Amino acid sequence: MKELDDDELQELLNNGLVPDNKTLSEDDRGDLLAYQNLFTTLGTEPERGLPMSFAANVRRKLQEQINRKSDLRFNLIALSIFVVGLTLAYGLLSVISPESGDMFLNAVISFKWLLGILIVGFIAFLFIDQRLVKRSY
Repeated sequence: MKELDDDELQELLNNGLVPDNKTLSEDDRGDLLAYQNLFTTLGTEPERGLPMSFAANVRRKLQEQINRKSDLRFNLIALSIFVVGLTLAYGLLSVISPESGDMFLNAVISFKWLLGILIVGFIAFLFIDQRLVKRSY
């Protein structure tokens, strides 16, 4: 017997005609059973549907992740610019006048706690800003 194609299987199920096991090959019986299971599953209503705002929620979450990565990148760039700026200032002062470079380095070392507090404060400010933006009202 020739194998049934998808259209023939669909027609058999739509008409409610189920040929006996003698006329169908083993593959056709498996296909027919798979089609019956598929149509039974498609005919049932979903148990719990997605909320109407599902697509907007997914888009918002993805945008938040992108924004968070962008903010983290900005924070790291700002911190590295600060460190590179101090290093560049020391390097230029050392090239121009070694005494000036030593004075700058001594000033940075003597005010290391102030610089540390400024860096921590800057990072804390950016972190708090991100938390406030992330909060949904």
